Amino acid sequence: MDLTGLKWCKNVNHQGTDKYWAYNDNFTSRMFLLNWRSVYKENAHKPKEGELILLRQHAKITHIVKLLNHVIYADGSDSEFNIGRLVQVVWITNNWDNLPSNEDIFGCPVIFPPNGKVISLENKEDFEQHWHISKNGWLEFQNHVQEKLNRFDGNWYQPLIHLG
Repeated sequence: MDLTGLKWCKNVNHQGTDKYWAYNDNFTSRMFLLNWRSVYKENAHKPKEGELILLRQHAKITHIVKLLNHVIYADGSDSEFNIGRLVQVVWITNNWDNLPSNEDIFGCPVIFPPNGKVISLENKEDFEQHWHISKNGWLEFQNHVQEKLNRFDGNWYQPLIHLG
């Protein structure tokens, strides 16, 4: 799997009362709208089309998604999370009871704010100190992520839509 666009992570939480995990439905199309708080519209614009985001929930990794375009969609509701970006699933867990932890995937303790904003990994000092991203550590990190996720019960998906 090509993880060269993996440069972002985002904390997500399910807002309903019926499920503990967000975006855990069986997506037959493997595409969905990844939501942001409407006040974070500028943040939602940061990742570029084709880039990948690790989704974190309860300090666990549940998905890797790929951004399909640069459009911000508004659902017109009064919900706090009424804007989003169209994404497709690249990896998703099959076992919601045994998920990789942040430390499994990032290889070091990394502190992330729980605010739901997308976070650029290259701007995380603790991450940079471990992976030396500024000295071409991206490939090593991306290979590490793939190796770790291969050990967990999950599915890798080829793109449904090719960009560019």
